[in-house]
Amino acid sequence: MVMTIETRKKMVRRATIMSMLLFTAMMMPAYGQYDRAVVALTRLDYVYYNIDNPMSVSVPGLMPKDLLVYIGEDKAFIHRDPDGSNVNDFIVRPKDSVGTIDVHVDERLEGKLTKTRGIVRLRVVTLPNPTLFLGYVRQGDTVALDDLLNKGYIQVKAELEGFNFPLDAPEVLGYEFNRSESFQLPVVVEGNRLTDEVRDMLAKARRDETIYIEQVRVRLPDQRIVTLKAQFPLK
Repeated sequence: MVMTIETRKKMVRRATIMSMLLFTAMMMPAYGQYDRAVVALTRLDYVYYNIDNPMSVSVPGLMPKDLLVYIGEDKAFIHRDPDGSNVNDFIVRPKDSVGTIDVHVDERLEGKLTKTRGIVRLRVVTLPNPTLFLGYVRQGDTVALDDLLNKGYIQVKAELEGFNFPLDAPEVLGYEFNRSESFQLPVVVEGNRLTDEVRDMLAKARRDETIYIEQVRVRLPDQRIVTLKAQFPLK
């Protein structure tokens, strides 16, 4: 059986939600008593700006159809997760890159009446800067000069490390390339490939030099563009 990329993403998402950390908040009194709403997140108390953050919402003793889940002050989009493992699964995407959002959980009563069951406050943070790679070599690690000269398809890549839910890969838009003993202006590259001009500079390099990849423009999954740099000692 061949597993498609989409099927694999769904399995990762379901496995992630099944293993979520529980973040439970004691709520303000509703009708003279305290109620609890349970929000399960992949992170303890924060969500990422402009990213689909998986979340599970439940209230013990209530059916999912009896819950009204929304974000206060319209600070984020929220909807049920079409790829979730059950009807308690939601996706929340904050609109602002800083601040907090309040996840409101109400019980639907007869007519249009509702009863507050919980308000969970979550911090909004931006994605961290990714790690740069030259081929499969991590920034700061030693790279073989022969590999750079002889392998036909090598890319400057950026990866977000340590995430336990699926994210689109960051996109390298361009960079500047130089080496420690070149005494030349850097080679300016559009895209993420090692160009012929870069290989020409590498052909003059020694194995005790360091190569510099700077002004690396990376578009993150939240659509922000960050500028990074890295160096790789040659061997």
